[in-house]
Amino acid sequence: MIQQALFLETTIQIERVVGSRARQLELRQELSPFRLVTSRYVLGEYIRTLVKDAVRLHRLVAENAYLDDVMTAIGQYPNKREASRMALIWGAVMRSVHPERSADARADLLDRLARVIEISLLNRFMAGIDEMIDVSACGLAVERPEIWHPLAAEPPGEEIYRLRSQCVRHVRECDLAERMAGWRQELEALAAGLARESDSALVRIGGLCTKILQDPTVARGRNCTWYLADLVIALALPEDIPLY
Repeated sequence: MIQQALFLETTIQIERVVGSRARQLELRQELSPFRLVTSRYVLGEYIRTLVKDAVRLHRLVAENAYLDDVMTAIGQYPNKREASRMALIWGAVMRSVHPERSADARADLLDRLARVIEISLLNRFMAGIDEMIDVSACGLAVERPEIWHPLAAEPPGEEIYRLRSQCVRHVRECDLAERMAGWRQELEALAAGLARESDSALVRIGGLCTKILQDPTVARGRNCTWYLADLVIALALPEDIPLY
């Protein structure tokens, strides 16, 4: 019997990895009958969001002597989406760590976060995945965190990570512009339809579709990572595979 395929986008992949115990159990039960499919573009978005936020969280732990101060720093973090994902990572890691206010607990947490950054997040993204679709050759999907030794501002002996999470329009490192040129009919329909929407975010996407029709390279860089992620995933989704 052939299993029905189901496409997993970035939000579901994040929930599979760092969601609550109840949500992870729910997803395992719901997804078990399906052949699971995702894409290289989704992997790129996962790396520049969840993996990047794990790098940010590791740095916060390295910069604060007490673990409760790390939670305060997360609460005060200016980007609330990034703060929310850091809190999810914190919860996932802390399930097996005792949060005493001690140097040992902090060192243990840093060690666990390092393993999460270097190994666990990417391995768990691929867990159970049967097929990886690659329509845009996303350059960010091959980025990996690397240990960085800054010249100043960090405690002596602490290692932190850095990860490139943004591409630029004028440097070609993917096939997205070429793909957009092949989606001309869909982009024309979106440009016409979204222009009449009341939601300003949808109107902005419609305007970007119009610009992409004139110059497909507009889709690259910040437009891709900030505004067009859902559009790219939807356009690249095979017609016979539903989206979870």
